[in-house]
Amino acid sequence: MANIYLLYGTDKGVINNELNKITVDINSSDIVRYPLDVVNIETIVMDISTISMFGDKRVVIVDNAYMFMSNKNIDSINILEDYVKNASDNNCLIFIVNSDKIDTRKKIYKCVKDKGRIIECKKGDSNYINSFVKDYLMNNNYIINDINYFLNVVGSDLDNIRNELDKLFMFCMDSKKITNEDIDIVCVKVVEEEIFSLTDAIILNNKDKAIELLEVFLRNNYDEVYILNLLSNQFRFLFQVKKLANKNNNYSEIAKILEVNPYRVKFTLNKLYNYTENDIIYRIKGLLDVDKSIKMGIMDKRLALELFILNN
Repeated sequence: MANIYLLYGTDKGVINNELNKITVDINSSDIVRYPLDVVNIETIVMDISTISMFGDKRVVIVDNAYMFMSNKNIDSINILEDYVKNASDNNCLIFIVNSDKIDTRKKIYKCVKDKGRIIECKKGDSNYINSFVKDYLMNNNYIINDINYFLNVVGSDLDNIRNELDKLFMFCMDSKKITNEDIDIVCVKVVEEEIFSLTDAIILNNKDKAIELLEVFLRNNYDEVYILNLLSNQFRFLFQVKKLANKNNNYSEIAKILEVNPYRVKFTLNKLYNYTENDIIYRIKGLLDVDKSIKMGIMDKRLALELFILNN
């Protein structure tokens, strides 16, 4: 196990998961966390150089470690570089950068690469997410009836997945078994999945279902203009995925091009066989007309959305 780590990426859920793996393996009660924009380098180096009074390996986590990014410099960086070069085996230093771009030319990066481990925390693909869920269930001695059903409800954000699983653990404490019915009762459907259901109903001309889903959004206090924006974004996303899929790109290639979660693309591709590019473009134009009518005060925003659904 390394004593120096750099975790970087834009998916905080994946970063938190990788961080948890490291700290669980170390099994220390002496963990300190510093935001670099609040605490100076001297304080961090002094702390990580000190032997833990509890006899454990001391773990120092540095959030917002922006000195690894381009055009971001920091005072006394040489002190940190010297520590990394001669890092103590008694302690562990972990840098976190919430960005998918770091400057590999910097001396501090080269020091960490030479002495420790660098982990790129990419947005979790379906295999990563499934593995996370299985491990979390196993570590807590629970089983689930259908992982895919669960993920369709709660989405692909790891922090949200963890929170929803914790709720299910409390609900199913006696049986230790999680069914689809338990998921329906306990879990909150993410807006991303709900808005996909609404776009699906619109394109498949299921007007009753679409109106019913619209009512769900409104009952949950979502503003009509916000719903309109969600729909517009979703239809544009559908068009992009459809266009790239027609060029024989697979779901992981599409996810990389669009810089989105691969699970979201895979889920979308399973539905796209029902849609043509013209279907999607027609709805995008319709939504632009609705937006124009609302902004010009020609039509009440709720009525405009309902008419869009009924006429499309």
